[in-house]
Amino acid sequence: MPTTRICKIFTFDAAHQLIGHSGKCANLHGHTYTLEVVVSGEPIGEENPSDEGFVMDFAKLKAVVKTEVTDILDHAFISRGNEPALEVLRASGSKVAVLGFRTTAENLARYIVYRLKTAGLPVESVKLWETQTAWAQVYAAEVPDDGPFYQEVGGCDSE
Repeated sequence: MPTTRICKIFTFDAAHQLIGHSGKCANLHGHTYTLEVVVSGEPIGEENPSDEGFVMDFAKLKAVVKTEVTDILDHAFISRGNEPALEVLRASGSKVAVLGFRTTAENLARYIVYRLKTAGLPVESVKLWETQTAWAQVYAAEVPDDGPFYQEVGGCDSE
């Protein structure tokens, strides 16, 4: 049977700061991210009548993405760990997710693919929209099983 792809779209809000960036993204700012998660596989057969015809139940896909991504990143300050505002935000009780890498859309997309892969999701790709006109896409096959390589320079689209 041929491979079938399904996609579910999520949104989350997060703030970040790109230390050393030459543009506006050097400032503390936020985005409403849109995340497209594509999973692929063969549709389930008649051996499982409840799920016959599904690649995956969208409710299960939503639950995995919620646990592995949106619960962590939504309404958080997503941080490399070197931002001057980090300690003030922690002291204020704000939600902080220290990821250990520069929080560009490209790196975040790699991070999300890796988390979903390690959670056992048959993810094919993710597309992370930082604005309505700018996105980064990462294919799961290009992310090593031992974790992605994160770029140390780069920016964000603030328009």
